[in-house]
Amino acid sequence: MQLRTGWDQDILFLQYGERFKQFRALLQRAMNKRAALDYIPMQQHEIRRFMRCLVQDPEKFVDYVHLMAASIAIGVSYGYKTESIKDHYVKAAEGSMVALADFMSPGKWAVDICPPLRYLPTWFPFFRFHQHAKFVRHLKNVAKTEPFEYALKRIVDGTAEVSFTSKLLIASNGQLASEESKEDIRNLAAGLYGAGSDTIAAGVKSFFLAMTLYPNAQTKAETEISNYLQGQRRMILPSDRESLPYTSALVRELLRWHPITNLVARQSNKEDCSACLEDKTHRIPAHSVVVANVWRMMHDPFVYPEPDRYVPGRYLVDNPPPGPENYAFGFGRRICSGLHVAQNSLWIIISNITVNFNTSKAKDARGMEITPEESYTDGVAKRVESQSID
Repeated sequence: MQLRTGWDQDILFLQYGERFKQFRALLQRAMNKRAALDYIPMQQHEIRRFMRCLVQDPEKFVDYVHLMAASIAIGVSYGYKTESIKDHYVKAAEGSMVALADFMSPGKWAVDICPPLRYLPTWFPFFRFHQHAKFVRHLKNVAKTEPFEYALKRIVDGTAEVSFTSKLLIASNGQLASEESKEDIRNLAAGLYGAGSDTIAAGVKSFFLAMTLYPNAQTKAETEISNYLQGQRRMILPSDRESLPYTSALVRELLRWHPITNLVARQSNKEDCSACLEDKTHRIPAHSVVVANVWRMMHDPFVYPEPDRYVPGRYLVDNPPPGPENYAFGFGRRICSGLHVAQNSLWIIISNITVNFNTSKAKDARGMEITPEESYTDGVAKRVESQSID
């Protein structure tokens, strides 16, 4: 379905080669650890707005989470300011990412199991992948073209905000990038926005669920941050993380407890290859899709005792288990290039919500507490289903 929907040239599905390396080089220029610091003022602005919205109407926290996530992601990608979750650019990008998650679901589409089916005429009954692919191509085209043209116009006008697109469109000599480079940047920015928005929203909703079910963790983190600030009225930033070990562990455990991405699928090389594991050689046929079960890695009871429980303290012992960030953002050459921006976003959001708000169980009409379920949507990417909290 990648070919039918236009996602086959996205870095997520590219095989390792020259084009993949070009894409990675562009991403590294604008998303490395140092470059990620340039986006912090924008992240602070959006998170302050989110907290003001929570004070005004806490019952709409899910809507505000999505608005904040979309605003941060589209701000990083294009320097665009979002005022509503119903924004045209936001709706197009979210629709495109929902469709991406849909066609990535293993075994859902017959054409992925039997590739020759792609040659069936579009009018052929019972197989709707042609129509679905056409719809997804339209969504993807809108999502990657319109906000990019907005950013390009702002750069030409000299009014552009700092963004992934502005960093790459302006070459080292001060001139605009070539047409070929523009197309690469256009494709990368669209994927960056979609993935970033989904990651932030899913992570923050998991955080609210965890704090509701494990209030002691919330109390410990709030106490640590309050003692650290000693009355200072300011936001917690990534530079504070080393001084807040328990709060840092709280964020790390969030990535492990319910990983945002359950499965990480990658296409193998154009030629057959072999991999040695535990003295056995495994042959991987050319063009195979290799799927890493991230959820299973994060819930291995031999590595993480009581894996279904949310226990930040597991990382504060003498011999802690591996940090979940080793798996949560991908592997090796395929590791997520936006991980520094994503980690900064989650850290600023979670630490500042923890010290400024109290998350607790909602109550029913009789005043009895409602214990939310650990209920997540199915699919490649996990999202918390709607819950009631206070």
